[in-house]
Amino acid sequence: MNTEIFFHDIFTKHILSPSHPESPERLTASLEFIKKEGNIDEDMVSLVTPTPASIDEISPLHDIEYIEQVKRKSEGGGGYFTLDTSVNSYTYDAALHAAGAGIMAVDHVMDGETKNAFVLCRPPGHHAERDRAFGFCFINNIAVAAQHLISIRGVDRVMIIDYDAHHGNGTQNAFYERSDVLYVGLHQDGRTLFPGSGKPSEVGSGDGRGYNINIAMYPGAGDESYALAFDEIIAPVVESFKPEFILISSGFDAHFMDPLTTLGLTTSGFAMMNSRIHEMAKRSSQGRLVYFLEGGYNIEVMQKESLNLIEELSGRPITLFADSYSESDTSMAHTRRVIELLKTELKGIHF
Repeated sequence: MNTEIFFHDIFTKHILSPSHPESPERLTASLEFIKKEGNIDEDMVSLVTPTPASIDEISPLHDIEYIEQVKRKSEGGGGYFTLDTSVNSYTYDAALHAAGAGIMAVDHVMDGETKNAFVLCRPPGHHAERDRAFGFCFINNIAVAAQHLISIRGVDRVMIIDYDAHHGNGTQNAFYERSDVLYVGLHQDGRTLFPGSGKPSEVGSGDGRGYNINIAMYPGAGDESYALAFDEIIAPVVESFKPEFILISSGFDAHFMDPLTTLGLTTSGFAMMNSRIHEMAKRSSQGRLVYFLEGGYNIEVMQKESLNLIEELSGRPITLFADSYSESDTSMAHTRRVIELLKTELKGIHF
């Protein structure tokens, strides 16, 4: 079995506005970089063209009237949902294909057609709420895929790890009162970055208490803080929860060169996270693992991180890049405090 990349040309035709940071170039440049390095071949990595999701597949996560609103605006030539989240005539189709790509990817893994996958899509999804577009997102692709795994494929426990710099508010809210989907978000503290949510105290409610985990990072947090979070929180939680499938919201905007955020990850830091996630999936979920592209707004970083991710998933040697960043003592101290707070909140559930 090989690794699959899910990509459709429709993803590049959705344009929010001229010079918007969530641009088609994020995908085209990344895919060309992967191809240039010789990573697309029949034996190890293949490119798959997805089909669109149906309304029935989306409706468990989104109100139909809201989806119809996206369709009407798109068919009408465009329109705004928020000042930075708008549609053009291709947006509705692109969003359906992005959600469909996630469904197809998890099905391919479940059916043994591929060992793992990267959904290289746009629009992204993790900010999309049940009844509103938000933060460049329209349909919550990863949440739709998680629900499909549970409702259609009979999976009992799905884990979502979201390492985008921005908190995945839509994903959190979709499963906040449920224990069959465990959400872990590593993101910049919401007091300093959109969308302002994702506090460590937000741990789920009702049956979902303890199954929503937010590791809110101080601005400037880098490789050391993220490694500590994996050691102290994520690894024990995986051992406790025993996920049958792991889904990743991979935002590359936690890199220190990203223009929209102020975190401090390097390419080596991302490679570290992806390596640990891959090993966790092999141990806990028979290797069942699908990544979904979310944010990332520096094109050079997008290229390097996409390449490294495909190298990790396909078992190729990881290309090393020479970027470096020095994390402050302040950010490390903040990370330690958050970890201790989470261990207290989750005591008796995962610890």
